[in-house]
Amino acid sequence: MVFSSTVFLFAFLPITLAGYYFLPRRFRNGFVTLASLLFYAWGEPKFVLIMCLSIFMNYLFGLLVVRREDDAYRRGILTMMVISNLSLFFVFKYLNFTIENLNVLLGGILPQTHIRLPIGISFFTFQAMSYVFDVSLGRGEVQKNPLNVALYISLFPQLIAGPIVRYETVAEEIQNRQESLEDFVRGIRRFTVGLAKKVLLSNSIGLLADQAFGFGEASQLSVAMAWLGVLAYAFQIYFDFGGYSDMAIGLGLMFGFHFDENFCYPYISRTVAEFWQRWHISLGSWFRDYLFYPVSRKMGPLSKRVKQRWGKQAGRLAPSVVGLAVVWLCTGIWHGASWGYILWGVCYGVLLISALIFQPVFKKLVKKCGIHTQSPGFALFQIARTMLLVLLGYVLFRSVTLGAAVDYYRAMFALAGNALTDPSAGFALRNHASVLVLCAVSSTPILGFLQHRFGGLFVSETVKNIACMLLLILSTAYIVSSSYNPFIYFAF
Repeated sequence: MVFSSTVFLFAFLPITLAGYYFLPRRFRNGFVTLASLLFYAWGEPKFVLIMCLSIFMNYLFGLLVVRREDDAYRRGILTMMVISNLSLFFVFKYLNFTIENLNVLLGGILPQTHIRLPIGISFFTFQAMSYVFDVSLGRGEVQKNPLNVALYISLFPQLIAGPIVRYETVAEEIQNRQESLEDFVRGIRRFTVGLAKKVLLSNSIGLLADQAFGFGEASQLSVAMAWLGVLAYAFQIYFDFGGYSDMAIGLGLMFGFHFDENFCYPYISRTVAEFWQRWHISLGSWFRDYLFYPVSRKMGPLSKRVKQRWGKQAGRLAPSVVGLAVVWLCTGIWHGASWGYILWGVCYGVLLISALIFQPVFKKLVKKCGIHTQSPGFALFQIARTMLLVLLGYVLFRSVTLGAAVDYYRAMFALAGNALTDPSAGFALRNHASVLVLCAVSSTPILGFLQHRFGGLFVSETVKNIACMLLLILSTAYIVSSSYNPFIYFAF
């Protein structure tokens, strides 16, 4: 079941909200947990068993990790927890991929399992691990009631496409949240905005992206169409995932939960590092706190050896370089069982490590050239440079195979004997110009600036309510009239 469907909007959500607020408070957690499991089981009922296994397993690890104060004991429990979760994760997401690649070396002697991927396993696995990590670090009370652990892991607003809600964020609200009319209204507005982003912007511009990436041969794709296609995909994936995150945050507010933000205008970033501080914030913070920091702290001996051989600066950077390399390899793997995703993660790792190493040199060069780093012109240059790198990365992310990605790059840079432009590019631009402009404007904080600048008009509750109703009507009309409704991050 997806949020942008008539079943969810006109059946599941109203019934769940009515049941939640009708029941006495002591029954609400159990009711939402059952509703969440039903939500997940709507498409593939058998995969609920996988989620229940994850819930039970991490519930036990949570109890065990606080049983003794001994550090060695806790490290052992955490190691077992990580191995257990990643083993489950590997079997369902990477086993087929691993067998496929081993068969290339072994001559196809290994039979394929054809195990299907449970929707959202990447999200709920990391969320389950967060529970045990945070309990072990004292960032939330261990749950003695397994239904509360089930609620945290299976809560339907963020279940299948995030954001990855850290246990410490909602630990108190699981048992002691206070719903309010103000939060409920805010939740409706946030959900409606997210729904509009998804169906009015992402779905509309996604047609152009699919058209460009659907060309069979690079020579048939003009340079203009290739760049239009990857730009369209950039908007499609942002408003798809960003819209879903908005809807999840809005739904959380309706039930009294306060989730952290997951996006903050990533396409105005000046550096790649800033982009990843603004994009999929919940995943970035998860890897930062649970992987980057622990790995970096273990690099003390390496740092000393590097310092002795290469100097103080190199020794200081060594832990961060290793931490970034591990994080970005894992980020690529997390996104999918494909060499394209892995290479995409490695490329970002190389970019971020290069920026870390050469940043002092770049700053000196800029200063020597007399460039004013605070000038609007330099800021625009930085944003354009970062956006170019992001767009190039999206080709790897979107392409079905590495070969298809290479062909698309060739088309982008006129290396496939293709034309600079063609009638299809002109037609596509005319057909999608208004949506491209809306996407460009909506991916910047300009609307927030106007609200701040002309607050008397834009802050009006009446105006907000009218705008919310119009967006809901338009989004519903689109859902009813169109069969095109992909959710990109369901694949993860």
